[in-house]
Amino acid sequence: MTDGASVEAAYAELHCHSYFSLLDGVSSPEALVARAVELGLTALALTDHDSLAGAVRFWLAARRAGLHAICGAEVTLEDGRHLTLLAENQAGYANLCKLITVSRLDALLAQWQPDAPDAAAPANSAALAAHWPGKTDPALRWERLAAHQAGLIALTGCRRGVVAAPLLRGDTIAARQALGQLQEIFGGDRLLIELQHHNLPDDDRMLRGLLGLAQRTGLPVVATHNAHYATIAHSQLRDVLSAVGQNLSLVNARRSGHLPLNDTYALPAPAAMAQRFAQRPDALANAVALAARCQVSLDFSNRRLPIFELPAQETPFQFLYELCHRRLPECYPALQPLVLKQLAHELEVIEQAGLAGYFLIVWDIVRFAREQGIRCQGRGSAANSIVAYLLGITSVDPLAHNLLFERFLSSDKFTMPDIDIDFAADRREEVIQYVYRKYGRAHTAMVCNVVTYQARSALRDLGKVLELPEETVEHLQGLLDTNAPDAAADTLEQHALPALHKLTEDAFPSPATLIALLRQIDGCPRHLSIHSGGMLITGPPLDEVVPWSRRRCRGALSASGIRTVWRMPG
Repeated sequence: MTDGASVEAAYAELHCHSYFSLLDGVSSPEALVARAVELGLTALALTDHDSLAGAVRFWLAARRAGLHAICGAEVTLEDGRHLTLLAENQAGYANLCKLITVSRLDALLAQWQPDAPDAAAPANSAALAAHWPGKTDPALRWERLAAHQAGLIALTGCRRGVVAAPLLRGDTIAARQALGQLQEIFGGDRLLIELQHHNLPDDDRMLRGLLGLAQRTGLPVVATHNAHYATIAHSQLRDVLSAVGQNLSLVNARRSGHLPLNDTYALPAPAAMAQRFAQRPDALANAVALAARCQVSLDFSNRRLPIFELPAQETPFQFLYELCHRRLPECYPALQPLVLKQLAHELEVIEQAGLAGYFLIVWDIVRFAREQGIRCQGRGSAANSIVAYLLGITSVDPLAHNLLFERFLSSDKFTMPDIDIDFAADRREEVIQYVYRKYGRAHTAMVCNVVTYQARSALRDLGKVLELPEETVEHLQGLLDTNAPDAAADTLEQHALPALHKLTEDAFPSPATLIALLRQIDGCPRHLSIHSGGMLITGPPLDEVVPWSRRRCRGALSASGIRTVWRMPG
């Protein structure tokens, strides 16, 4: 696709993976943003595999850096092919959340195992947990895509895309059919043919086929790079993590064709893309224009709290006011003017912030726990609030201890106050189930944990991939007195180089390789899990705010991508 010309042009990268594309991408959202600014990109889209887990971090980092951020994802269709989706507006973001959610549930339905041979498939996701045979990969059906396409822009994808993949295997008819389906769903104004070139042997043939389809259909083309790391220095870590994901050594993963053939998947400079697509400058111009169309805000400071049911014709603030004053004689038998003054001040701040419903939600959960004899206790800065004390959320009198309410909630800046509640671990599940019943599973989920590499787990995985002897890995792990892989690299560099140098060249290329990989893997996620007690409750349907999935732990829904509205620490 190049003619050797050096061309300067503006460029926006619309296909990029962070390390939230687990065991595939390797750079943090913040590192990708910093590199995009350094390269002079006009915009950057984060399109992790079937996930929005890094979207908020990415959006916040881009806003701080003055970079235009685009929210997207690379979704996996039911035939295993990929499709790049970008949210053009808030409706598109909500639909992206829904599509990622239903792709996970579709995969569960596909593996559903009824107790009786003639049992009907469950009508909703809540019935799946008891029959789920295990972990499944996302699989999005075409009809689901059609039902939730509003506000989304589709790019035809990478080499594994719905159009490029059949072209590469010589099936032009299947490629045309797939493109026709996308046209029916997205029309001509929200569908672009995606062009990529990574200097692979069949890239030119693939691009000729894609350009032929563009000419045949009149669809615009757009250049992307399918970046998986910020700089070329991280290409080896991507190979290593890919091998971990395949449960293979690095050598065997390469022999099996699971690894990229080169290291061209770093974020590209505009000049490099202009040279690569010199014969199609419209592909770069379309990327910049398309980026400008995508305007999505992930500012969740505009709180969307669930509705707390109240007696008829009573407002949340009125109910909160009555609860607090009802408890005054019990908590303050010798009522002093200072108490009433402080209570009036806090209630005024809470009313102005629109947080009365939030306090009632937390009060109700604590009330339920105590009525059931479940030990619980609020902690943290909530102890600075007389309202929290009167509601029984905390047990510390803030006036008796001269605690400052403004450390908890300030009238200068209305932010969601942080109320942490500890529940007895042996009965926490009862509280969780009460919250599900109270607010419904469409609005409630357990919070997803992102499990990052620690020093010993990093050494274990790196040792396996690099084919280090088990006794050597155990010896190196025994030297560590830290959980941070970066600090572990310092320790090994100081104390373990002689042991590493004893390894043969066949078994281990270089001690410096292990040291470098340990530094690079620091902070990198390995897999997801469920928080033992963290819960998310939303006002609008949960799948319009964040994708969720059904995990095997207690058959619970789990969600990732935004900060919790309310949580129960473990």
